[in-house]
Amino acid sequence: METKTIVQYVVAGVIVVGSLFVAYNAQDKITGQASEIKALQNQVAVLTDQAAQNEELINQNKALQMEVKNLETKLATKTKATAKAKASAKTKTKTNKKAHKAHKASKKK
Repeated sequence: METKTIVQYVVAGVIVVGSLFVAYNAQDKITGQASEIKALQNQVAVLTDQAAQNEELINQNKALQMEVKNLETKLATKTKATAKAKASAKTKTKTNKKAHKAHKASKKK
């Protein structure tokens, strides 16, 4: 074999080995990036679930706020009705006492 041919085979071998080394490193980087992508996808899934839970809690909070407002309105209405009833009862009591006194006074005469 000629020296020139041997050198060509050696150069070709070095090129092949270098190419395999570059390909291996690239494959390693791709595998690492795929792992990072998978981890990020998992984080996105968790955050999406948390966002859905937050949305549900916000809706529940709004419903509870409406219920509180309705109960406050009912309480205010009942309080006003109770106050009117008490005032009416006091007026009736005073009227009854006056009528009773007038009746007594008319009997004494």
